[in-house]
Amino acid sequence: MRLSKGQRKWFCGAIICVALALLAAILADTLLARLRPTLNLSAYCGEPTVSERGRTTLTETSGTISVACVLPSESPAAAPVGQLLRKFAQVSREVAGATIELEYVDPREDAGTAARLMAQGADGPGLLFRQAGRRVFVPERDLLAAQGGIYDPVEAESAVTAALMRLSAEGVTVGWLTEGAAEGRPAYADTDPMDGFSGFRRALEREGIRIIPVSLQQAGEIPESVSALLIMGPHHDLSAAERVRLEEWLDRGGRLLCALPPAGDVGLAPLLEQWGIRVETTPRVPSRNGADGTGLADRLADNHPITRELTEGGAQVTFVAPRALRMVAADHGSAAVSQPSDASASTPRAVSSDHGSVTVTPLVSIDTLPTETLPDRVATVMMAAESGSGMGADLAFHRGRVVVVGESGFATNRFTRGHASANRDLAVNAVRWLVELPGSGASSGAGVLRVGQDSRAWRKDFAIAVLFVPATLCLLLWLATRRRG
Repeated sequence: MRLSKGQRKWFCGAIICVALALLAAILADTLLARLRPTLNLSAYCGEPTVSERGRTTLTETSGTISVACVLPSESPAAAPVGQLLRKFAQVSREVAGATIELEYVDPREDAGTAARLMAQGADGPGLLFRQAGRRVFVPERDLLAAQGGIYDPVEAESAVTAALMRLSAEGVTVGWLTEGAAEGRPAYADTDPMDGFSGFRRALEREGIRIIPVSLQQAGEIPESVSALLIMGPHHDLSAAERVRLEEWLDRGGRLLCALPPAGDVGLAPLLEQWGIRVETTPRVPSRNGADGTGLADRLADNHPITRELTEGGAQVTFVAPRALRMVAADHGSAAVSQPSDASASTPRAVSSDHGSVTVTPLVSIDTLPTETLPDRVATVMMAAESGSGMGADLAFHRGRVVVVGESGFATNRFTRGHASANRDLAVNAVRWLVELPGSGASSGAGVLRVGQDSRAWRKDFAIAVLFVPATLCLLLWLATRRRG
């Protein structure tokens, strides 16, 4: 059946429109796959919310807390922070805890009040929390996104909650292992957008956790104020004396987070095996990759405080080339941690010693590409161990705790600078569990749309967007043209 001249023009125009739509879909899909953007809708959808951690903090706090909002009216945080504080005040009236009194001061319009608050500790624009002579100041920059200087609802809520925690109780101190003056400034001060740890440090400070440098090279014990020690990708092996000092501290109930470098055991292998954890020497190659090439892991334990809430939210943790961890028979005093045959199984589970001395829990497992020397398709890349598991909870015994991660890069700025990051939540939760802070430090959640699918999901969406939809449109156009003819 031949088409008329008008029908041919109409059909050609329709085909051109479909082709342009196809090209736009290809370009948009390629751009999203490369950039993996995060769209924060919290500031535009609904009223500000108080997280479960914020409610718990208010419940566990007593007395009256005065909060002075010292922000100029033109500040991008002035209006939304005011709404957030009113929400906190409303929640404080609903729970049997602290009562929040609010005060709003524009330093340009009320210079006298602003000067009085600055004399009490308000070091510039920000929020000043006061209770019974104690003061905590949150600067304006902590209410804004790390990049762009725009208001970030999740960062602001986390900053207010952390201020309430610091105000109501003594802060927790965590030590960060340094490796001598030759290494320059501490790693937690490094703001390198890829390899620095400043994002992890900022997330911990949001929890009210104070970080100090600790060196095992110096004579003497680890400071008593240190509740946990962080060893993040060390470059040099620990000496025998340093390892002995660390072992003695752990035997007394110390807590350790160890994120391993890409190669070598940096002298920690004997210590970790005492806690029932052995580290493989060769990094694994993830089989499920994100659009940027990094490996994705969604096999998280649902029976441990570090990963429980992330599992419920369907979080995916990102690794580059982690080293696998295995449970081994250990000799921690009189302990003997049994090793099952499927220690790297995809379903994490707790493994206790026969004597009830050490409990080892696989936390995160990742699908890997098998090789001749590493035939396992699933590798456990994060484990937690706790001593004294056979003793009753009512005994006055401070249990030692160790968390081991097969890669230090999982907590670098590459993955932790944005609040919509399961890596950041995982690292923060590990430290919270070590120092026995209640609840979870997970801050990503409602109002955040995360675009971070693996490569297979991207190919599926790509096929739907650029093949199925245009083919359907072409079929409908052909049917319509045929009827007209």
